[in-house]
Amino acid sequence: MKCSLVTIWIILTLFSQTQGFCGSRLLQTNLTRAAFRAADWLRNKQDKNGTYGEGHVSAVAFHSLRLIGDHLEQGAEHLNAEIIKNNLGSISGDRVAHYILGAMSTCRNPKNFYNFNLIRALQTKLGKYPQEAEFSHPFQFSLAVLALCSSGLDFEKKMTFVEDITGSVLQDQSVVYDTDTSAMQVLALTCVRESLKRQRSKPMKIENLNINQAINKASKELLGRQMKDSTFGENEVTAALSAQALLAAGMKSTKCSETMHWLLCRQNSDGSFINLFSTITVLPSLIGALPHDVQYLTCPSQDTSGSVEGEKVMIGVRVELLFNHSDSSKKSNLSENTSPKGVSTKGCPPSAYVQVENGTNAHDILKEAANQHSCYNFTAISTAFGHMIKSISGVASNTVENLYWSIYIDGKLAQVGIDDLRPKHGSILRFQYKKVNWG
Repeated sequence: MKCSLVTIWIILTLFSQTQGFCGSRLLQTNLTRAAFRAADWLRNKQDKNGTYGEGHVSAVAFHSLRLIGDHLEQGAEHLNAEIIKNNLGSISGDRVAHYILGAMSTCRNPKNFYNFNLIRALQTKLGKYPQEAEFSHPFQFSLAVLALCSSGLDFEKKMTFVEDITGSVLQDQSVVYDTDTSAMQVLALTCVRESLKRQRSKPMKIENLNINQAINKASKELLGRQMKDSTFGENEVTAALSAQALLAAGMKSTKCSETMHWLLCRQNSDGSFINLFSTITVLPSLIGALPHDVQYLTCPSQDTSGSVEGEKVMIGVRVELLFNHSDSSKKSNLSENTSPKGVSTKGCPPSAYVQVENGTNAHDILKEAANQHSCYNFTAISTAFGHMIKSISGVASNTVENLYWSIYIDGKLAQVGIDDLRPKHGSILRFQYKKVNWG
């Protein structure tokens, strides 16, 4: 990393932590300095290819460096070579999870990582858990769910993965998980909870899955252990994971400062923490970064078309249908029994979350929503100005009453048609059936 970029990174980190995620401003400043020294040590441990030996180790290191703001320009080819060498189907689920996070950290799409679909491969392995000897521990399972969540997977369709974690936390009272496992369970569940909220899922879904209850139970267990020993048995890795989990869960009155002070004391003069793996794990926790933060980091080399060094960049877009033709000022969801007379909307979801390649237009995004649920089936006519929506969910434009499908992007009326409208990541694309007053 160039000196100027390092300087900018330090300034931004210090500025963003003026209030501090854990204790006083002085502590945050010391943690930031420690993070810089650890990152510098980690970079110096790279080989000539910018990697760290085995592929999964490199993937973990890439993820850690990315979380603290590094722009990784090499290493993805090494991950690809390791996958080819070891055969994707033979790689354990936890290592595939690391590869997913490593791919994202090098600004690659894990769904199309050198023609490997890492997301699908990991879902397959989760479906077989715990039958494989090398992928049978709840820590590994939670790590896999965390990786899928970080990639933007829609968990409204993968509820069983979440239920497996919440069930193991809440139902099996005879099992006391080790601290690392409890921390990973909390990190996975808090990521899923955030994802469901972002996708505007009904709170009832989160409650039905017992996500909040499981997070509270596991995080309270972690907090109890921290209160007894803020060093977690003088284990840097466990202390770092637990601090991240408690931060993600939003637990108050923790001994965060004591834990982080202890980690500072454990840093060697060269910036490392005991060994390579410990340094990789501790590094993000020093600035309060969480594993799933990687999904929000913008790739520096992304161009206007959305391509990153030859790879596809995927985005998530929320699609909504609204019927409010009787009162254009009243916004009613499709599920609220406000559909036009004679039109059945029973079973139609209030919204759909789709993942598409960056640069995809609204026409193709609606197609993807229709692939998820027949409620979004639509017809369009081709005009000299591009496609124009004629009907959605069987509800057609009514020229007699001036009822048409209007398009909104992030709450504002679209200024272009569905062929030219290209939503960004996190956008809300709304198709609203309403009365249009011309002139």
